[in-house]
Amino acid sequence: MSRHIYPLVAVRQRLSMSIKSAKASVSSETFSRVLWHLLRICLSFSLLFFDNTILVVAGFLAYRRSIANRRLATQHDVPFYPKTVLITGIGTAHGLTLARSWAAEGHHVVGADVTDLDLPMRSGGSMSKALVAFYQIPKDHYISRLLDVIQHDKVDLWIPCSPKASPTEDATARQVVESRTNCKCITFDTELAACFAHPDSFRQYVIERGLPVPEYHRVQSRDSVHKILHRSPAKTYQISRATPSANEKAILLPRRTLSKTYTMVSEIQISKDRPWILQQKSRLGDLLADLLIVRGHVQAIKVRLSDSGSSTWGASRLDEVLAASVHRLMQTLAAKGGVRLTGHLSVRLMVDEEFDAHSVRHTIYIAGCTSGATAVDNLLYNVPCPITGYLSVFPSNSVDSATVAAILSSTHPAPKFVRAAILPAAFLQFSLFHFAFTALEVAEAELTRLLFWKDPLFSFLDPVPWWWQVHVYQPLREIWMLMKQTREAGLT
Repeated sequence: MSRHIYPLVAVRQRLSMSIKSAKASVSSETFSRVLWHLLRICLSFSLLFFDNTILVVAGFLAYRRSIANRRLATQHDVPFYPKTVLITGIGTAHGLTLARSWAAEGHHVVGADVTDLDLPMRSGGSMSKALVAFYQIPKDHYISRLLDVIQHDKVDLWIPCSPKASPTEDATARQVVESRTNCKCITFDTELAACFAHPDSFRQYVIERGLPVPEYHRVQSRDSVHKILHRSPAKTYQISRATPSANEKAILLPRRTLSKTYTMVSEIQISKDRPWILQQKSRLGDLLADLLIVRGHVQAIKVRLSDSGSSTWGASRLDEVLAASVHRLMQTLAAKGGVRLTGHLSVRLMVDEEFDAHSVRHTIYIAGCTSGATAVDNLLYNVPCPITGYLSVFPSNSVDSATVAAILSSTHPAPKFVRAAILPAAFLQFSLFHFAFTALEVAEAELTRLLFWKDPLFSFLDPVPWWWQVHVYQPLREIWMLMKQTREAGLT
């Protein structure tokens, strides 16, 4: 009897120690997050006086500029019929950029934010002078409240930019809005949104329209692998299990010699019960084409590298030629989609080499896509907004898409809206050991950004959104998050 008691006591002691260590780890992580929230709040208040000075100076310049614009407008009496445009996601950098651009053209802009927090405070974008009205739309009643706003303000055009609403939700909203109002929507319909949301369905969509896609095979025998390799000896492939493990890496084929290739394939345990995936691999890298497609025409396009670490893209003539080829391919994709194809799309392209007897040429394959707010975010970063392209959704404002030029993005990708906050959210992952060192680096980076007005929300002609976001909305949001986390951790 005693021989069974001691092991049981030992197990209980080990279990108690593991529970205590887990609680200590959670407590340390919670404490670290609390410190980060407090640092953000303190940094915001420490810069308040300096930013108030910037706000006053920028406001004075904006006032002088508005007087000059009014005088200029009285000298050019040209018939103009403004549209009422609704932009959801006005709190994002790209949503605010769109609003300012539409307002600068003389249109009426209604802004809205999709909210999923119990925070009554408005975002910085909602304070923009470009807006004639602002609404907060709860995520739980997205479509019904959106329809109410469109009917109340007699909206002519809706551009969804909120990352909190999925492309499928926007597509469903479009179906309801266009069936009950005369408002046009810059988003795909439900069928296309569902198709573009899944890689396999998008691949089939592209194949059915006769456009190039990378080879993708589900192989069940070594003989089928050899047949594919012999059929396309100039291509490079990677093979992996249909359900790979976390640490398992894909195998590159073919190898340097034929014998090494046969040896490698012979070691693969493949059968009908254990199939493998053989897919074509790019030798020159991947590109991304951010598109505004309206009624089957490309109205705006930006071509950029998928690798944000490279800074040489766009500097050579070869890059321009490649971008022009991407533009033609995207025009073909849009045209074959027909008039129903309207929305923002970011297409991933794979660039490979094909060898002939006396030449080498580049081949572009359509490898995937992303639709919705992510696509419009990158499309509008650091380039003029394609207002004319958006207006082409109305039959009376048709635009010749042949005049659209491909823009090469030689800069880094657009900073997401979370990066425009006081501190990047990624720093929450650091341990308490790195807190003091990284806090100094982050504070220095934030001070540099604010001193040189690199925040995407800042504009000399419209400075209030930037100030409100940094010194009102974000600190209150940090306090709300701080209270929530401490309450969940049982520290209150």
